Amino acid sequence: MMGLTGGFPGGEVGLKDFVAKNPPPPPKKPDSSTGLAATAAPPRPPELPLFLPGMVVLVKNPNNAYHMYCGIVQRVTDGKVGVLFEGGNWDRLITFDLDELEGREKGPPMVNPKSVVLEALVADLEDDDAKEEKKEEGTAAAA
Repeated sequence: MMGLTGGFPGGEVGLKDFVAKNPPPPPKKPDSSTGLAATAAPPRPPELPLFLPGMVVLVKNPNNAYHMYCGIVQRVTDGKVGVLFEGGNWDRLITFDLDELEGREKGPPMVNPKSVVLEALVADLEDDDAKEEKKEEGTAAAA
């Protein structure tokens, strides 16, 4: 032991006696029927947060003044997301709760972040036009 007992009571002799009276536990052998599958499974990777910096998000809370505005995530903290709205000559960084935002596959809309509302209106108008054309085709075929 060469004097490396670290102040153990009784020095090397006391340490040898202690180890003789209290042997270390034997190493556990893996049981082929129970623990092998549980210990061999790789750990799960950590879940990514809902939003990452640089993602484009849409405000879905109807009670918020920025409802249906589209912005870029700047930072994500504990349950809060900082979103940057860029609008021509003004920029705003506002924090939202995670449940107030929704991810968006498309990039930011045109120049004004409010134009997401216009995209929804245009889509509704196109659907209405398509329905009217189908009705006109049906009445023309019947006549």
